[in-house]
Amino acid sequence: MKRILASLLIFAAYFTSINLPANASVIAKPMVQIAPTEANAIGIALSGTQIMVYGNREKSGFAQFINGPTVELTGGIESFVSAATVDPEGNFILVGSAANPIVGTLPPISGVLNPDNVVPDPISSNKSDSVNLWYWKLSPTGEVLASESMVMPTATIPTAVLADRFGMTIAGTTFTDPGNAGFVVNWNGKPTLIGKSSTQVFALARSTDGSVVAVGQSAETLLGKPLRGKVDGFLARVTNGKLIAVQRSSESRANRAWRSTTNNLLLGGYSNSNAAITKFTNNFAPTWTDRYPSNGSALTATSGKLSYGAFISTGSIKALPTWKRKNALLLLEFDSKGRITAANFVNTPSLTALGANSALGPVLLAGGFLYRTNVG
Repeated sequence: MKRILASLLIFAAYFTSINLPANASVIAKPMVQIAPTEANAIGIALSGTQIMVYGNREKSGFAQFINGPTVELTGGIESFVSAATVDPEGNFILVGSAANPIVGTLPPISGVLNPDNVVPDPISSNKSDSVNLWYWKLSPTGEVLASESMVMPTATIPTAVLADRFGMTIAGTTFTDPGNAGFVVNWNGKPTLIGKSSTQVFALARSTDGSVVAVGQSAETLLGKPLRGKVDGFLARVTNGKLIAVQRSSESRANRAWRSTTNNLLLGGYSNSNAAITKFTNNFAPTWTDRYPSNGSALTATSGKLSYGAFISTGSIKALPTWKRKNALLLLEFDSKGRITAANFVNTPSLTALGANSALGPVLLAGGFLYRTNVG
């Protein structure tokens, strides 16, 4: 249980930075706090004007609907929820894992009288064997429409899910002996592993041909491409259950990772003490990239033609010369060439999740609250 939840809370082609022009006309504006959330919230998903926040309690997950109900998400004996998306009908799809119960009973305790021959309850698992992948389908009003499970070969943490005309695809990290590997799996299909002992997948994108791109971090050789830094970020394409291409994002002696992606491959991550945002083509070539002083990762989102990146800013930004704050949450809006067109901020040193859609614009989850840029 501790290993799983710790992973949830923390969840090469080398190229030089492509310098972006500074935009002195953009002034960062404060975001508007719109609602508090449960303290254990770890993510958000948006469907129209509905915002769903999800997270975990001791033995199960929950989905909190803003101006709506909070739904308990249970599966098996103990379970957790760790990723969510919205399907084409506007329903929320959440995924997580659950452990099998240990079949049997507690052994009798010597010297204790038991005249009624009471049989102890079965022993429950501690989630270290969370091999059951679960999904829950919820309507925008919080009604549970479906739930189902499938068995994975080893304990699994799903970190991303897609639900579209190609079906449901889930990605994440599965535990190996020793270490961990990334995985991509279609529902009720056979998982495709990425790496063997030192690889994690954090996000997933769908291409127009139905293939998927998994992004994350790795400290081992992937598809014949060796490690070049301490830990490399990577993009990996999976087609019809096969790993067919890998692109590493590497720097000498650097710890790198990609923690988020959009379907058009706007990636957010980090490189040592910098947040990183890079736009890739479908062939994994970078079209623009920038770095920002930060103590964490950047997250990305898109809505229509608008692209967003969020991170905790700890210093000045060359592309945004008017920005002077430190240890504040900064949200940037980009045009197609990576030029900053708008900026917003929250005076908080934490960032949990970023989402965006056409009805709400960008929405941030930070410090137990939700924030928006425009409230009308």
